[in-house]
Amino acid sequence: MRITPNPVPVRVPSTPAPAAPPKPEFGVLNDFRYLTDGDKDMLRYATGEVVEPGLIDRRGEASAFAQQLALDRRTGELAPHQELTSVYLRNAATALEDFGAGRPGFKNPYSGMVFDRAVAWLDANGHSRADIRM
Repeated sequence: MRITPNPVPVRVPSTPAPAAPPKPEFGVLNDFRYLTDGDKDMLRYATGEVVEPGLIDRRGEASAFAQQLALDRRTGELAPHQELTSVYLRNAATALEDFGAGRPGFKNPYSGMVFDRAVAWLDANGHSRADIRM
C-alpha cells in the first residue's frame, strides 16, 4: 500500500485593505483640554490649527504658540474663566522674553507672525481690554 502525503495548503496573498486616512493624533496628557472656545477660535485664526482636548487636526506637534497658551491655562497663569485679551498676550510675551534673556536657543512662543495675528484678532473682536487677575 502506498501512502501519499496530504498536500500542503498554499496561501494566496490577499489584497491589502486600502489604507485608512490618517487620524488626528491623541495625547493623553494634553493641555488642550484647558482651552476655552474663545481660545480655540483665536488659534484657528492665528495658527490655522483646530485643537480639541487630546487632539490636533494634523500630524506632529501643535505650534509652540498653541502649546504655550494651553500651558498658561493649565497652570492658572490664564485662569479658567479669564478672558484671553491682547493685553494678556503682550504681558505674557514680555515675561517670556525676560525669562529667556541670555538663554541660548530660547525662542519666545509668543512672538512673530502668529503672535501678531493673534493680537490683531483679539483687538478686532473686542478682546483688548485690560488684563485683570483676581
